[in-house]
Amino acid sequence: MPQLLVEVRSRSTWRYDTNVKFRTYESAGVCEMWMVDTASNSVLVHRRSNPFHPTFDVSVELGAGQTLTSLLLDQFSIDVTELFNR
Repeated sequence: MPQLLVEVRSRSTWRYDTNVKFRTYESAGVCEMWMVDTASNSVLVHRRSNPFHPTFDVSVELGAGQTLTSLLLDQFSIDVTELFNR
């Protein structure tokens, strides 16, 4: 199982991604999950506060002008605006 997983919104599967897939990845032990919502130009970030926490216990929605980072990707950061200006 990957430590970091990224899902990009698809109109036909978003409900499935945010429910069934979310729970599946969470229970499988994924440390961090980004759900890129192309409809709202935001990123839903779900993390575990530590690798042994049984669930994603940190969740945040990031939008334009906010910075996406990850403890799993050393020195990675990007303004969320840049994700949708391409």
